[in-house]
Amino acid sequence: MATRKLYTLTDEHRAQLDPWARHWIANAMSTAPMTATDRKLCRDAVERLYRAAKLEPPPRHRIVFVPSPFVARFAGGFAAWIWYLRSHPDAATDAATDAATRAATAAATDAATYAATRDATRAATYAATRAATDAATDAATDAATYAATRAATYAATDAATAAATAAATRRNWYWVNGDMIACAHKLGVGVPGLQCAYKAYQMYQGGNFWSAYDAFLSFFRHIAKLPIDYEAWDAWETLSLHSSWRIVHKDFCLISDRPELLTVDARNRPHNDTGPFCRWRDGSALYAVHGVRMPGWIVENPEKISIEEIDAEPNAEVQRVMIERFGWDRYAAECGAEVVDHDERWGTLYRRVVPNGLEDILFLQVTNRSAEPDGSFRKYVLPVAPNCEPLPDPDDPRGQLGRPQALTALNAVASTFGMRGSEYAKLSAES
Repeated sequence: MATRKLYTLTDEHRAQLDPWARHWIANAMSTAPMTATDRKLCRDAVERLYRAAKLEPPPRHRIVFVPSPFVARFAGGFAAWIWYLRSHPDAATDAATDAATRAATAAATDAATYAATRDATRAATYAATRAATDAATDAATDAATYAATRAATYAATDAATAAATAAATRRNWYWVNGDMIACAHKLGVGVPGLQCAYKAYQMYQGGNFWSAYDAFLSFFRHIAKLPIDYEAWDAWETLSLHSSWRIVHKDFCLISDRPELLTVDARNRPHNDTGPFCRWRDGSALYAVHGVRMPGWIVENPEKISIEEIDAEPNAEVQRVMIERFGWDRYAAECGAEVVDHDERWGTLYRRVVPNGLEDILFLQVTNRSAEPDGSFRKYVLPVAPNCEPLPDPDDPRGQLGRPQALTALNAVASTFGMRGSEYAKLSAES
């Protein structure tokens, strides 16, 4: 039996796709602080959210507003363990088994409110032209907001495990205001509370960070005006428009403010060259350079980068950014690389064997063909992809990636233009 199509995109509605996408992109990227009006609307929406799921909402004093997802994550995990202990006092002597902490952060409330408010409207609108609105918002919001919403998860994971040491902290791409391990022990929740903070991903919903999908559902509500009941979903949409990340628990709800800073590069990847790309008003922050998550000290104190620090970095992408900030010319002069190939026309190809077992680092030293004002010819260094593979170009469909070339200076310089050596040499001869 064929499924009845509910809706066909009209020219009038199609004309609204771009402004509607921009409206929700702005919502996803908003850095406006929550107002008293926002908080009142959110308290009302939380109560409606729970009731739509046939759950008793928490009392109003347990609908709490917090400055960041970091606070929501840790406070939510600690509170979940405390509430669990009230009904399971023996759990305190169980050394916080995985089962106990998982039960303390059970996703029943999250799943129920999600199903009651989003899934019904999703099912009713799925037959419509989802791709039109979804794709329009995804490209502009996903890269930055996905990283932001996942950040608290990764932060809590690290802080709640043995990785939260001085050495590991130096590699963290986030900064949280305070020692959460010490806080957990001071509050008496200890390791179980930290484990619950780690497992708080079972209780969270994204608020304005999930704007891409909310743009899709709201388009059919407000623009297409599909004849379905949006009463339950109105609570979800209200929270998306007036708040950010939240923890949903049967006994409480924690709602995070929006960040005060959120920046991306031209390709909408999380990016800031000089500080955090995302920062909340309590000081917690996330760091990334062109989508690569970076330890904060590399971004804010690049003068501290050394050959030893570069060699000690286990992540190849982070290592590449470190070298860029250190300076390829300086790196070439100080790293002790070996010459792989030299060509008077194309330059000198160097290889550095990295001590930590990552792929060898290749770079090419070339001479500018145009003379400087004093008559000299400037030498400069270009990073080269492993095996002289052509560097990625998202707009180039030639499929050059994954095809190694011989380690020659010609192939190396060609790869920096997204070409193979033979192709580049032919073009150079014709020019």
